[in-house]
Amino acid sequence: MEGPFAYYGTLIHSRSPSEIEILDDTLIIVNDKGRISHIYPHFQTEDGRALEGIVPALINHPDARIPVVRLESPNQFLVPSFIDTHVHAPQFSMRSLGQGLHILDWLDQITFPHEAKFHDTDYARQVYARCVEMGLRQGVTTACYFGSLHTPATKTLVDVCLDKGQRAFVGKTCMDNTETNPEYYREDTAAAVEGTREIIQHCRAVDEKGDVVRPILTPRFAISCTPESLTELGKLAKEYEHAYSAGQGIANQTHFCEAQQEIDATLKQYEEFSCEADLYAHYGLFDRNSVLAHCTLLSEADQAKIKQRDCGIAHCPASNTTVGGGFMAAPIRKLLSDGITKIGLGTDSGGGFSCSIMDAMRLALIVGNAREMLSGGKEGRLKLEEVFYMATLGGARVLRIEDRFGSFEVGKQLDAILVDMSDPYHHESGHFDGVHTMLDGESQSPEGIRRIWEKWVMTGDDRNLAKVWVGGKVKKDRFGSR
Repeated sequence: MEGPFAYYGTLIHSRSPSEIEILDDTLIIVNDKGRISHIYPHFQTEDGRALEGIVPALINHPDARIPVVRLESPNQFLVPSFIDTHVHAPQFSMRSLGQGLHILDWLDQITFPHEAKFHDTDYARQVYARCVEMGLRQGVTTACYFGSLHTPATKTLVDVCLDKGQRAFVGKTCMDNTETNPEYYREDTAAAVEGTREIIQHCRAVDEKGDVVRPILTPRFAISCTPESLTELGKLAKEYEHAYSAGQGIANQTHFCEAQQEIDATLKQYEEFSCEADLYAHYGLFDRNSVLAHCTLLSEADQAKIKQRDCGIAHCPASNTTVGGGFMAAPIRKLLSDGITKIGLGTDSGGGFSCSIMDAMRLALIVGNAREMLSGGKEGRLKLEEVFYMATLGGARVLRIEDRFGSFEVGKQLDAILVDMSDPYHHESGHFDGVHTMLDGESQSPEGIRRIWEKWVMTGDDRNLAKVWVGGKVKKDRFGSR
């Protein structure tokens, strides 16, 4: 269905890391560009007229026919769609492998042999199509991707995201160090830099404004790169510092303070630096455009410089507790308490075993509880509001797209999920599809809706994500209609 449309019911979104807002009986109108044009909280008609007869006048088009869909409150509600701030697209088909290995061993034994297969663009297209489709089914409408080191395959990832309508930051992974990368999976410095430039140019050619796909500079981590390639990537960041509207430059991403084995190797290789923050800052890759994955073992200096430089953090609780060499949960409570709020969630597929941001929310709660216990209570646990924030608005802030996505505000795009917590969907087979907690007579009051939202966060899965929109366009529909 083309043209404007409207929904009437309950909206739930984050206002801050610690606060959600529940808007019941709310009318939200979306224009033909997929943008939210009007929001009317607690909207009631005094004369009993149907909403279909009221909405056209509200948008100054009295003769227009604008469909209005009513949500079944309190069982159904809209939330902003998910943002995955750290995911390896080539590793989608190797999830679950190598659990328990130390990070560098995992890369050598599992990851590099697998990623090397992406020299075959046909194979890459097959894997990337399934990766993007699965993400959309899981409600992930924006993803921050590491590609392989292969430029043609990374262009393919860009094209797949654009074709299927998933917003994405896509990076060609740079790996030019001959001493730390295997001969079968590395490139020379010129190829690493020129390939990155090709990805930048390709993204801008197929999506000039960056509405759907944007490039992102992607040194895998300092160990895999030479000083020469890091220098050239920093020059690219400077060259494209005003690539997009509102003065936004091209983002950069890397693995940061992920594991002790990685930190030790980094500071041994780059012995002139005392911490990873100083290293990346030296090369111009540590600023408000930076997405730092993991951050599990931050020094006080690293944390202070992250705050000073306004870097973003991708919290990856699944991979940090299964791959890498032990329990490595990032100090999210400590970061939030220090005023660092540019924090999102990453599935980190394939180090992470699940491509579900809902799983990441729950795992973030679990590892937060563990950190509270291990710290003797010095670090408090995380709240539901905070993990929901990281899955939505926090992720948007990490990627510096919060002016367009992450919450429900007039002028923002409708990137959203219709959550359905009704009795589990009944198939013709006679089996019930769904594992969420049954509803127990919750009322339509804010307190009742809040209880249902809690049940969804803690027990829901992709079967409760009835519809997914990207820019007002339906990408998943369990009901077969808008």
